[in-house]
Amino acid sequence: MQENTLTNGRFTDAGYTTVYPEQLPKLTRGELHSAANPDSVQFMAGFLEYDQTGRYSWFEHLGFTLQNAGAGVLRCVHLVDHEGALLNLAIAKATIELAGGQLELAPFTVVRPFIGESQEHLIQSSTAMEKPVSVTTSAGMEVA
Repeated sequence: MQENTLTNGRFTDAGYTTVYPEQLPKLTRGELHSAANPDSVQFMAGFLEYDQTGRYSWFEHLGFTLQNAGAGVLRCVHLVDHEGALLNLAIAKATIELAGGQLELAPFTVVRPFIGESQEHLIQSSTAMEKPVSVTTSAGMEVA
């Protein structure tokens, strides 16, 4: 798997690197099937609820962080610069849409360089995921 294709492995001195929807990979039939997993769709529907507005979840093994921005919008505020994390985010986008929401990326998404092979085990393909991953949900603040 490729890493650091967006950041070249470096933090920027001025601002940050972001990601746009058109940079997400196209999903295969199998990946779309994974995105439609009923448990995952139910989890995202719950996360999209009004009373979850402002909360964020770090999907540790998938490589991104989402925040409920209200009005049916989940905002990706953090993404690890790794091919697997981009694929996982594309699958999550499809799941969010099936749950009746939408995913916001740029300009809100901060892409963090992938650091070291020791993190490789942290990013797993969600195509093998049968139910939502355990996430840490905390009260959050609006990021814009």
